[in-house]
Amino acid sequence: MKNLKYKSILIFIILSQILFANQYSLSGYIRDIASGEPLIGANIFVEGTSIGSATDKTGLYRIDGLEEGSYSFKSSYIGYKSSSEQIDIEGENKDIFLDFNLNYMMLEGNEVIVTAQARGQMDAINRQLNSKSLVNIISSDRIQELPDANAAETVARVPGVSIRREGGEGNKVIIRGLSPKYNNITVNGVKLASTDNNDRSTDLSMISQYMLDGIEVTKAGTPDQDSDVLGGTVNFLLRKAKPGLHGNLITQGMNNGLKNTYNDNKFVFDLSNRFFNNRLGILMQVDLENRNRSSHEIGAGYNLVGETLDTINPLYLTSLNLNDWERLNDRRNQLQVFDIKIPNGNLSYSNLSSNIEKDITRYSNSYNSSDNYRYMSSSNGINNIEVSTESWKYEQTFFRKLKVDAFYSNAVSKNKDKYYDFKFIEQFAYDTSTTYNLTIDQIQNVAKNDTSNTILDRYDLWINNSSESETTSGLDLKYKFRISDKLSGNIKFGTKIRKKRRTFDRHNEYGDVAKAAGARDQRDSLISYFEFEDFIVDNQDRNIPLTALINNDYDGSNFYNGDFHFDAVGDLNKLKKIYDYFSENWNKATSNTNINEYVMHHVHQTNSQMYDYRGTENYSANYFMADMDFSNKLNIIAGARIEKNVTKYHAMNSLDHALPHWIFVGDTVSHRRENSYYLPALFINYKPNETLGIRYARTNTLTRPDYSSLIPLQRATGSSRSLDWRNKFLDTGQASNTDISVSYNENKLGLLTVGYFNKKIENLIYSSGLRVALPEDTLRFDLPGEYANYKIQNYELNNPNKVILSGWELDYQTRFWYLPGALNGLVFNANYTVTTSEVKYPRTVVNGYFDFDTFTFVESNNDTTYIDRLLDQPNEIINLSIGYDYKGFSGRLSMLYNDDVFVNTNFWNEKREITDSYQRFDLSLKQELPLDGLEIFFNASNLTETSDISRYRGVTSGGDNFKLKQFYGRTIDLGLRYAF
Repeated sequence: MKNLKYKSILIFIILSQILFANQYSLSGYIRDIASGEPLIGANIFVEGTSIGSATDKTGLYRIDGLEEGSYSFKSSYIGYKSSSEQIDIEGENKDIFLDFNLNYMMLEGNEVIVTAQARGQMDAINRQLNSKSLVNIISSDRIQELPDANAAETVARVPGVSIRREGGEGNKVIIRGLSPKYNNITVNGVKLASTDNNDRSTDLSMISQYMLDGIEVTKAGTPDQDSDVLGGTVNFLLRKAKPGLHGNLITQGMNNGLKNTYNDNKFVFDLSNRFFNNRLGILMQVDLENRNRSSHEIGAGYNLVGETLDTINPLYLTSLNLNDWERLNDRRNQLQVFDIKIPNGNLSYSNLSSNIEKDITRYSNSYNSSDNYRYMSSSNGINNIEVSTESWKYEQTFFRKLKVDAFYSNAVSKNKDKYYDFKFIEQFAYDTSTTYNLTIDQIQNVAKNDTSNTILDRYDLWINNSSESETTSGLDLKYKFRISDKLSGNIKFGTKIRKKRRTFDRHNEYGDVAKAAGARDQRDSLISYFEFEDFIVDNQDRNIPLTALINNDYDGSNFYNGDFHFDAVGDLNKLKKIYDYFSENWNKATSNTNINEYVMHHVHQTNSQMYDYRGTENYSANYFMADMDFSNKLNIIAGARIEKNVTKYHAMNSLDHALPHWIFVGDTVSHRRENSYYLPALFINYKPNETLGIRYARTNTLTRPDYSSLIPLQRATGSSRSLDWRNKFLDTGQASNTDISVSYNENKLGLLTVGYFNKKIENLIYSSGLRVALPEDTLRFDLPGEYANYKIQNYELNNPNKVILSGWELDYQTRFWYLPGALNGLVFNANYTVTTSEVKYPRTVVNGYFDFDTFTFVESNNDTTYIDRLLDQPNEIINLSIGYDYKGFSGRLSMLYNDDVFVNTNFWNEKREITDSYQRFDLSLKQELPLDGLEIFFNASNLTETSDISRYRGVTSGGDNFKLKQFYGRTIDLGLRYAF
């Protein structure tokens, strides 16, 4: 059998050589005639046939399978004049070389200079129109010439894309109204490991914009691309070495408008070259950044009183919460890329390592009007996120027809979070007999803010660590065919295997400082050690007041632009010494009997291990697709992908006893899941002429449950008869997607694209709130019978109702090359997205009555729904930018507008949360300096100092209904760049 296999391979090779022996190949470069720059994505085809190709990233094209004869080859690139060449193919030389040098559009015989922004726009347009899938392109020129604050901000300029921000910095992407966990982030096609502790989303701020050769946002992928995505895939293309020695040195200083600091900085250095007659390319880069991403936040809490489901209930203010966040981000990126040209192919290796350490300090004041208390806390922690990808890729073409791609990659992420939180309380905190129905403007005016009566209550130490590693290997085979001059294409099939390991570990330690009744000796020991005696107000309780621990260097008078004032806060250096004293003396056995007794009262290890989990996911996929060209006007891709996923997760199962924070009683349980899906796809691309393009795509995609949702966790609390239970039986969500787009391109008009999309999503996962575990539920959910009538908290299920999402995307890109004089350096980009969705959210209403016959309280579940839109979905997105290049100057002013976003669902309509609309302006400027290769640049982000604001839908008697306002001001960057 083995010999038969080898004989079959040998016969195939011999037949292939005979079949292709008399065929020719044509290859060459298509370049700008003035600058010699390669034109990426330029088209070349035999006029009147389906025979053709497009240039790669180096400007190289190749057409195989030509026979003897006379051909007319036409080369075209948007923004340039087309060029035709008539050649005769004959003779013994089977490899023919033909270069094309194209001229930029001319106006009345005058030369027009191709500016950097115009070149970036044309590059993106050509690559986008030549793509087989539905994709938006951001070119290398646009990224490098006028960079945004980070890669996430750049992605947000694509139609249909919005982002989440932390401290004003974009970090997660939302595509077509679908949350970050429904989208993929890849680097050179390699999926980045998740950086979130709960779901499958990835932090985009880890990626440096200076290491990118382009960004692809795919919204409808062909069968050779991963299908576990509902919204889209953001693929970051890494730079490669170009011929010759090249380098970049960037130094950058930054101003944070909120904190008025000037010590933020950025340093980038990269070096690249090609060796051995350009066969070996090496590129290395380091990117270091220290940036202040602080913010001021105002939050509010509300209650409903006498609420009923059939009326609009008013909100009553219960708390005003002020948070002063200081985030100092230390980011480090390293990149190494090696590639080797081999006969008819390429070997490449890339390694990207990114690390961000966030030093986070938070001061908070919570004015609670419902219980006459004020709560204050001082907190500090370090959040360290590491992401790395390492990939090897082999590409080679055999017999001019068969292309083989083999790849292997390893992606790793680690999220380590260590956080200290010290809490203070002030009782009888207001100068009024009642705080009922106070407004936000009134509550601070009646607060005493008495530091001597504000006492240290407790501390918490939180440690959350998650890690994920993922290895992927695969093989793609693509065979070119030609049935006639009018019908050609390729057949492609492949396989992929991915293995993932995921762990999460939580630790919580706390100490009750203020609850020392009956432990006077220990309290006095603490007071004596830190010399707090002079600050003690009440010698009976002997609580430690804020006055003993106050941070005298803190100034909160200008909090939120002076609209609110922030009062005294605790000194974290002193507070951490108190933690050390507790931890060293009262959290371990010592010779002091009193201290040994005290450990049982004051330092507790909670059963946070209840939420630890670990697991594996083994994924495999196979696909087949036929890519067919009918003349040079019609392209059809048809195929399917089969995906299989086997997961096994281990979590905890426990029943809390009377003292769960001292002794944990539980068992490790595991659950195995297996599912397979068949996902067909169809793409039609019709170009009736050179200016008009029509695309249609029908695809099927899916989304898998969050990590924290599918683990077999089960925690019962007997005293409250409540159950924290995760639904390990959740199904995978599936979407049927339809995309239609029409593009019109004309030299002076530019490119106008109108697209429509529609998604029908089944089994999307949502929480329906509280549920009573009836006897039939215990069977359905595999729960012990004794948990009947327990209340299931945060109950999640697959939505039995289909989710409908649809929208329109308009994208317009043009350059004013035809205007006279300096005006021909203007470049304009605009896009508009409108999205609508309808979701029937599950809602369980627990009904109950007292049965006097059995003398028991009987409860039942009423499963209902309410209709709203998708979470994270804005109704409208507008992006506008006007760029201008003149000689050595380049500038761009851009505007981003997002309509309000639905961000939090709730059982009660009044407490469902939406954001305010968001509009910001950004400015980028660059000027070349007299020294060749040296330039100065200036970036100003959020010029209008827009705040992020979210609100409840209900209103109070005072008219206030906001939940959170976040202000982070503007940031300004000034830097120098030297390129050679």
